[in-house]
Amino acid sequence: MKLKRILTAVLCGVLLFALPGCGDSDIDLSDIFGQEEEIDPYPLDTTVGFIYDGLVGSNQLIATFEHSRSELERVLAAETCYIENVRLEQFDEAVEKLIDAGCDVIVAASSHFNSRVVMLAREYIDILFISFGGHDQAPNLASIQPLLFQAAYINGFVAAYNTYTNKIGMVIDNNMYNAYGVANAFALGARELQHSQIELSLNWALSTHFDDTRRAIDDLRAQGCDIIFIYQSEEYGIRRCVELDLNVMGFAWNMPELAPDNYLTGMYINFNTYMIDKVRKYMYGNTVAFGDLTRRGLIHGTVEMIELHDSILRAGTRDLADALREMVMDGRSVVFGGEIRDRNDVIRVEKGTYMQVGQVFTINWLANNITEEKNFSEPITEPNYSDLIIKKTIR
Repeated sequence: MKLKRILTAVLCGVLLFALPGCGDSDIDLSDIFGQEEEIDPYPLDTTVGFIYDGLVGSNQLIATFEHSRSELERVLAAETCYIENVRLEQFDEAVEKLIDAGCDVIVAASSHFNSRVVMLAREYIDILFISFGGHDQAPNLASIQPLLFQAAYINGFVAAYNTYTNKIGMVIDNNMYNAYGVANAFALGARELQHSQIELSLNWALSTHFDDTRRAIDDLRAQGCDIIFIYQSEEYGIRRCVELDLNVMGFAWNMPELAPDNYLTGMYINFNTYMIDKVRKYMYGNTVAFGDLTRRGLIHGTVEMIELHDSILRAGTRDLADALREMVMDGRSVVFGGEIRDRNDVIRVEKGTYMQVGQVFTINWLANNITEEKNFSEPITEPNYSDLIIKKTIR
């Protein structure tokens, strides 16, 4: 059955009134990320070091890794530590410092490190590496690629169903993990319902450039956008939408706290199960199964949606979003199914075909229903460098 037929059937059966609100801002982290209650009875001598490209407490992705780091300590009694704000050219030295400090598992917690982690895994064959966003694998190198585009697709559909101006905006950091895949998935989700009526504008802005982000959001507001999707690592863009009383969707596990009266939904990544599984295998000697490429999305809980804010969404949104989510999870709806044309009217995906998951991570073009594109940020030329001090959290 065609996607639109299924969604139409659901739409016809929904209640014609809004459901009670769920905008409670008191969030229990175990509700968001889940929690493994069974503690390993025989903790082994394992130290896991994390390498971050930003400061702890500065952005959403690092906060997600930090939560998984605390779970490694709680569940496996593993020793953990981290080095923050590491630039790519400092990555090798950061790895050496962690190895000298006794780390036997190292987590490269940024997709910016992918090129170097592959080389260092070959050099340090007795150290196990976990690479975020990469695709390489070796006996001592495991890579994970969360399928964020699945959640972005549903976010786009929810936005299209709830816009009153038929103008939706995106503010995306093009340095973010799979930025083009996320942008296009949101756009394809938006066109599923009423693609011929929606104007979709994309403004690129770096997460750490708050002035650029502010100008990007203000520009979308001036265009008449009443819903803005934020894919940045920092929270500033979401907060700016709140200041302007714009409805917002974003990459943030704590959307209900950041925008209690303005968030529609959102998405986040959860590494807990993956990290515990990988480190546990190492601790108990099952290193044969360590090195692999793992792609996990909604069905695995590695990628999740923020609870829909029913009190400000149109009646029926939850039923439609839930139906689409189930279709994505069981394969009845393929996010990047053709025909898809880019903004130059070049066919990127032929009708009746679809992109393989691996291809989604190599996209460098925009779908043609993104009606306008602007860039508000220049590349960072003078980055701040890490002090390369190994740190631990006192819990």
